[in-house]
Amino acid sequence: MGRGRPRQFDRDEALDRAMRLFWTRGYQDTSIADLTDVLGIGSPSLYAAFGSKASLFRAAADRYEAGEGGRPFAALAAAPTARDGVEALLRGNVALFTKRGGPRGCLLTRATLSCPPSDTTVVAYLQRSRRDRLAALRTRLQTAAAAGEPLPSDDVDALAQYYDAQVQGLAVRALEGATRPALLRTVDLTMAAWDALSTR
Repeated sequence: MGRGRPRQFDRDEALDRAMRLFWTRGYQDTSIADLTDVLGIGSPSLYAAFGSKASLFRAAADRYEAGEGGRPFAALAAAPTARDGVEALLRGNVALFTKRGGPRGCLLTRATLSCPPSDTTVVAYLQRSRRDRLAALRTRLQTAAAAGEPLPSDDVDALAQYYDAQVQGLAVRALEGATRPALLRTVDLTMAAWDALSTR
């Protein structure tokens, strides 16, 4: 009796598995052997499909940002006010970073913490991602300023960097094991500071 046709390679499933592995272990601590084991393919097939570990990471990270990793920033853009948007961004990221059964923290933050400077293609990808995050925050805050919304500061660039730093801090605290309630209390304090400064 024949063995049947081999299972067809599913690129999307492979990217999902690679994404979860990079998210769990970080870029530097994920080896080609780890990836081939999780993807269920040999290293020649991995290189044929994705080119390199760096290329596979970038494809997995693109999938992350297009999916659950990008939802908090979509909420930022869709909110009726900048305050609502920043709060949605922070709370959405807390939910993502502490998702039950999922990897802790942020895939991109974990990669930034572990990627060696010599891996220039991944470093460049992570730098571009940071620029995109800051641009999204800056655009939302500039729109609010133009509409006359109260903001904690007139320095939109500084505000964008501050709230991006809040997101990154929440990601690191999640990696360290902080609970969702503890991180949400941090968000509460951040938004209380927004309100206090915006009344001036």
